[in-house]
Amino acid sequence: MSFIDEFQANLDSLPGILQKKYALLRDLDKSLQDIQRQNEQRCEQEIEEIGKGVRSGNITLNASLIRFSDDALDEQKHSIRIADEKVALAVQAYDLVDTHIQQLDQYLKKLDEELRCERESAAASAVAAPSHDGNMKAGRTSESGRGQPAKQQQLQRIQQLQRQILLVWI
Repeated sequence: MSFIDEFQANLDSLPGILQKKYALLRDLDKSLQDIQRQNEQRCEQEIEEIGKGVRSGNITLNASLIRFSDDALDEQKHSIRIADEKVALAVQAYDLVDTHIQQLDQYLKKLDEELRCERESAAASAVAAPSHDGNMKAGRTSESGRGQPAKQQQLQRIQQLQRQILLVWI
C-alpha cells in the first residue's frame, strides 16, 4: 500500500473520530452548563439564607463565618474538572488533525524534491544527449518524461487530501 493510499485510509476515518470527539465535547459542555446553573442557584439560595439570618439577628455579619457550603464548593471543583476534560479533548482533536497535516506536508516536500531532481536530471540529460547523427540533441528524453505524469498525479492527489483535511477541520 502506497503512502497516499494509507494516508487516504487514515483520512477517511478522521471525520468519524472528530465527530465523536466533538459530540463528547458538546455533552461535556451541556453537563458543565447544568452544573454551573445549579451552582449559581445554590449560591444565590445560600446568600439569601445568610441575608435572612443577618436580618433576623441569628447570624452576625462576620465575613470569616460566611462561606458557601461544601456542596457548592464541590460543584465548582467538578466544573473545573469538566472544563479541563473539555480542553484535553480539544487538544486531542487539534493534535489529530495537525499530525495528518504534518505527515502530508512531509510527503509533499519529499515529492517536490523528487520532482525537482527529476527535472534537473532531465534538463542535464537533454543538454548532453547526442542525436543519431552525432550532434548534441536538445529537448526532453523519453526516459525523463515517463515518471512525470505519475508524480504529478500524486501531487494532485495530495493536494486533494489537504483540502479534505481542511474541510474536516472546519
